[in-house]
Amino acid sequence: MADYLPYGFSDHLPHYHGDAVRQLLASAAILMLVGAPFYASFLGVELPFLITGALALVAVAALVNPHKKSIFLVAAVASGVGLVVFETWALYGYYDSNWAQFILREVIAVVFLAGFYFSMKTVRAFVLHKVGKHDEAGEFEEAPVPGTPEIKTANANPNPRANSWSDEFVPWFLKNGGNHGNTDHGGSIGAGRAEAAEDTGPRMSPGRSREETKPKYHPYEDTM
Repeated sequence: MADYLPYGFSDHLPHYHGDAVRQLLASAAILMLVGAPFYASFLGVELPFLITGALALVAVAALVNPHKKSIFLVAAVASGVGLVVFETWALYGYYDSNWAQFILREVIAVVFLAGFYFSMKTVRAFVLHKVGKHDEAGEFEEAPVPGTPEIKTANANPNPRANSWSDEFVPWFLKNGGNHGNTDHGGSIGAGRAEAAEDTGPRMSPGRSREETKPKYHPYEDTM
């Protein structure tokens, strides 16, 4: 029954970074509100915009889900706008602000930069249809192009049985007789020997041949 037990629920989906986007947008909203008295130049004028921006960021963070690509596009736009505003604010007001104001503005800009990165990364996964899917081994290997002739190496063997393991056990006379690989059929060994005897030609080893050892007919045997 262990094979039929359901897998446990996992909070992490492959190629989905909605949790990181949600946390970064919420952190940016908190820093905007909490740090406003320390980095704002004119708090009475800037506070309504800061509160409105924080509410918009929290709303986008709450709507992030793995089923909607559009919400990540909105999150990317919101993060990009926040990055441009706070980075421009930090650099333009560098000479007229103290270190606390500059550092707080830069920290908020960096948080927006990270939110933009993870938002666009999730958008890319939606476009490639990778959200919730694991990577497969060999998915980047090039498939053979249809119509392309197959390249054969110099060691390619046209006869798959020519170098099979059974050839190591075939006697030499069967190989010379051209009947290797057929020792499992009845009478093939004898046929191989006969073919080998026909193909080998005259004896080259010392000693007398079979014809020399045969008894020869003598004309005087009939008269004796």
